[in-house]
Amino acid sequence: MNNKLFVIPKPNPNAKLRLFCFPYAGGSPAIYMPWSNELHPDVELVLLQFPGRGARMGEAAHVDMQRKVDELLAHQPFLTEKPYVLMGHSLGSRVIFETTKHLAKRNAPLPRHLIASGSRAPHTSSDKERIHNLPHDAFVAELYKLNGTPKELLEHKELMELLLPLLRADFQIAECYQGEAIALPCPITVFHGYDDSDISSEQLHGWQDLSDHTIDIHYFHGDHFFINQCRDEVIRAVNQVLSKIL
Repeated sequence: MNNKLFVIPKPNPNAKLRLFCFPYAGGSPAIYMPWSNELHPDVELVLLQFPGRGARMGEAAHVDMQRKVDELLAHQPFLTEKPYVLMGHSLGSRVIFETTKHLAKRNAPLPRHLIASGSRAPHTSSDKERIHNLPHDAFVAELYKLNGTPKELLEHKELMELLLPLLRADFQIAECYQGEAIALPCPITVFHGYDDSDISSEQLHGWQDLSDHTIDIHYFHGDHFFINQCRDEVIRAVNQVLSKIL
């Protein structure tokens, strides 16, 4: 696939299933790159590379959810040509929900499964203070608290100047987007960190409102970024979902 939006670490034309992985706010395909050797051999891993990162560093990052979804829908034939699963972490979970909602409205082939990791249900309200429009120093200070951006990067002033527009744009979407409580005909598996105090039980179990199926919740030891802290356990849980489909 010759398109900067999709990064395929190990192309597999004979794959029976594709797993599309969406990053968290400020994240890039690098988050999931190590997964390429750990997934079921009949699965092709496809990583999403939105504007403002990686090979698309020179492009302006999307600042609202609809633009992200519109870019994905422009490539609907590739997205839906094989059976597929969508997985996202944090903001990425809300992106996969919104994308699936629009695909359903188009009567397009839908994901066989959604894996929503580290996120409140999109239609539930967030009680966190918004940070995307804070002054420079205050914004960087909040990034330190979130523990999702490497400290070495936060202390590298030149790199941070390049990355701040992307980070602000992603946080703007994460903080301003509010989803609809629409039940999708797709099964949903939810991943959650035991120590992720930013997501309440109500926000977590709210994912049940968004599926016609009974959701499955997997818990991991770790905070909001358990996807990095418990990588092996997360991959095992993903493979369990994929194996049931295969």
